[in-house]
Amino acid sequence: MAGRAGSQDGDGSRCPACRAPILTQWVGDTAALKARVELPAPSEPRPYGPAATASTPDDLVWCLPRPRHGPLRLRWTTGRHPPDCPHQHLTSHQCTTEPSTIF
Repeated sequence: MAGRAGSQDGDGSRCPACRAPILTQWVGDTAALKARVELPAPSEPRPYGPAATASTPDDLVWCLPRPRHGPLRLRWTTGRHPPDCPHQHLTSHQCTTEPSTIF
């Protein structure tokens, strides 16, 4: 089920520890990865350059176009991704809050 969003525009999907709005989605058609990114406000600029600089070798940068109609769908970025792409660019959610319970 590639490309299917876990939530649309943060309709209640939140990180259980820090309560940040989260978009969780399988990305890819043949070999999909489960991406979990913090969902910023639509008006918040997230250019590709700073996201690529902040990423690590184990963390991918995702492009998030916001269509007028339809669900949100993360896209892969590659070395050929345009540096001036107008969409938001996100890395995996890194929770900064320690869990409040021990299991």
